[in-house]
Amino acid sequence: WTGRMVFYNHDGKEGLLLATTSVCNEIDLAQEDNSIFGKILFIDFETKNYKIFSKGHRNAQGLYVFNDVILSSEHGPKGGDEINNIKYGGNYGWPIVSYGKPYDKDLQDPFLKDHSKFNFNEPIFSFIPSIAISDIEKLSKKFTPKYALENLFVIGSLNGRSIFLIQFNDHYNKINFFEKIVVGERIRDIEFS
Repeated sequence: WTGRMVFYNHDGKEGLLLATTSVCNEIDLAQEDNSIFGKILFIDFETKNYKIFSKGHRNAQGLYVFNDVILSSEHGPKGGDEINNIKYGGNYGWPIVSYGKPYDKDLQDPFLKDHSKFNFNEPIFSFIPSIAISDIEKLSKKFTPKYALENLFVIGSLNGRSIFLIQFNDHYNKINFFEKIVVGERIRDIEFS
């Protein structure tokens, strides 16, 4: 399974970043370096080889690259959908840490709740309850006069049947605000023209 793919230049080599999902019944593979599941991979166009760019991902739905910033939107379990700032060599914690909970409410919650305390990359933001996060796309300052802002993005939502306008700070480690706009349909992909 794959979530998203985008063109990327890593260490001077042209290639592709490819987000793979974690396997439902073998979620521990997201932490194993000998598995491609639950990873963002860099595939070198010239050699056709891949390397693990980051790991510990559950189900990436969006991937957006600009300048030196890589943002991903990722499904959590029940709650805990994440927006992550992807760093090379980063570990985003799945299935060890999540702000979500198991779907079976009779199960004890197995997830640790503080990424950075356990040496994992902390999400920029986590949606609780879940919005069934999907694609992420950067908006131009020309999008609307009301939002002539830097660092403005739109994120889709499947079960929320909405889009979310989100403004990040200049370091992409915090959200300044978000606004939910109800569309009434499941939003999987977003393109800004």
